Parts: sequence; C-alpha cells; structure tokens
Amino acid sequence: MDNSPLEQLIYQEIALLDQQDFDAWQQLLCDDFHYWIPLRHDQPCPLRESSLLYEDRFLTTLRINRLASARNFSQQPKSRGLHIAQRPTISLDADGLSAHCRTPMLYCEARGDSEWHYPVTVEHQLLCLAGQWKIQRKKVLLLNPSRAFESLQLII
Repeated sequence: MDNSPLEQLIYQEIALLDQQDFDAWQQLLCDDFHYWIPLRHDQPCPLRESSLLYEDRFLTTLRINRLASARNFSQQPKSRGLHIAQRPTISLDADGLSAHCRTPMLYCEARGDSEWHYPVTVEHQLLCLAGQWKIQRKKVLLLNPSRAFESLQLII
C-alpha cells in the first residue's frame, strides 16, 4: 500500500494543531481516541501508574474548550505552538486497516516572552474507518520526561 495518505494525515494533524484549528483537528480523531504522555520512557501502560498526561476524547475536548475560553487567564497572552517534524515511519498492519506511525519532532511553544522546546517522538495508532484514516491513539514520548515541565498548554 502507498503510505502517502497516512503521511498526509500526520502532516495535516500538525498543520491543524499549529493553526489551533481544534475543531478541524477533532474531525481526524476516532470516537475512542486516547492521548498519552508517559512519565518515563519504558512505561508500559497509562492505567497502572501515573503519567504526565492521559486523556480520552472527552477530556481532550474539555481542554480544548478551556483553551478557547476568554476566562482562561493562563492563556493571557495566548500560547502559540510549532511542530518541526521528520518524515514519519509507518508500519501497516496485516489487515490493511490499521497502522502505527512514529514521528520524531521538535515541539515549540511560546507565550508572551517565554518559549519552551520539547524534543519528542510521537506515536500514532491509525484506523481506517469507512475508507477514512483516523487517529485512534496518540502517544508522545519526551526525550527527557524527568525534566521540569514548565508550561505545556497546547497539544503536542
């Protein structure tokens, strides 16, 4: 199979997140979407120990709504994000209806005079539903998860 539709999905996600078009971004997600940032490199499961972040789609939507709220004082001034990504490595499962993508990137976030940089590897589990590829799971592996996590407001 040609992996270009899967690569384009990853690049489309990055563009939507950088533009903070969260409504369009959510259209890329499966109903059972989960977003996870492990607390350590070899953490096998988010349910058995603490994580830096573990959200299902409902909690992700709540966070997006909070970001959009004018009463969100932690977003005064508003944060901006930028993903600088390498080309994804894609493994298509034997059924042809699911795939695993691994994308090394540098995520940058800025607010006011402050700026933060996070080298990460983002792993996506993708599903093909009714001919459309969607993001089922997103796992963000920080290069140094033990470093002080100053201010992550947006979605990596």
